[in-house]
Amino acid sequence: MNVTLKQIPTDTYKVIQEAAEEQGRSLNAHIISILSSSAEEVLRRRKLRESRDELDRFVESLAPMDSSAELIREDRER
Repeated sequence: MNVTLKQIPTDTYKVIQEAAEEQGRSLNAHIISILSSSAEEVLRRRKLRESRDELDRFVESLAPMDSSAELIREDRER
């Protein structure tokens, strides 16, 4: 897959280019690495959100619990 980027801010380009040089990568390889990391993070967050939604549905399915305050009071009075 080929992508063309236009109007990259100069400062952004310089930072990415310097980082690529520091890591001994081509600019293209470094940009692919950045995009891959970003995509992995998007997937991780999506899975986390789905897990939270599933947990919320599970919690909602549980029967309501009475307050334990009365039980604690009775236990202390023994």
